[in-house]
Amino acid sequence: MSSRVALGDLLEALARDQGDPGGGAASGVITAVAAAIAQMVSRYSSAEPAAAGIDDRLARLRDAAVAAADEDGRASGALGVALRSAPDEDDVERDRRVVGAATRAVETSAALGDIALGVWTEIGLIADIGNRHLMSDVAVAADAVAAGLGGAATNLTGGLALIGAHGDPGPADTARRALRDRLVAARRDARALADRLGEG
Repeated sequence: MSSRVALGDLLEALARDQGDPGGGAASGVITAVAAAIAQMVSRYSSAEPAAAGIDDRLARLRDAAVAAADEDGRASGALGVALRSAPDEDDVERDRRVVGAATRAVETSAALGDIALGVWTEIGLIADIGNRHLMSDVAVAADAVAAGLGGAATNLTGGLALIGAHGDPGPADTARRALRDRLVAARRDARALADRLGEG
């Protein structure tokens, strides 16, 4: 996947039974969509001094989300390969391969989660100071980033469970579970904002 993939091609790729791209990559794409919508509102709000810098930060986050989605797709594909048993492979070797691939997948999920949290922070600012006529667009951005936050949280949980099933999750488990909890809380807040603005 790349930033130049046509939407139809992306959807077709997501529909294939190969995992690259998978749900994590989709979470990154929807996070990038959320950033782009919020950018649009920030540009319509440029007369507001507090909006200075939001557009640039969202542009960087949007690009980072696309790049991270690409990385996650590769990690997801590699994890799918690792989960398939190889001929004459013993359980110890397979467990080692799965733990390695799942650890990489957890890292890409964490990267996507950090980016989604950054986008959510900017959307919160836009909700406070943005053009009042565009709050329905802010609501859409909040709903979109909620999906990105939730996807990252879900994939973190799944990756950590795989590591635990095939080896020792180690100290990374505690740190990543803390991030997962932050993502879930942010998703709840993003949904609440979307509901409030959508009903207003």
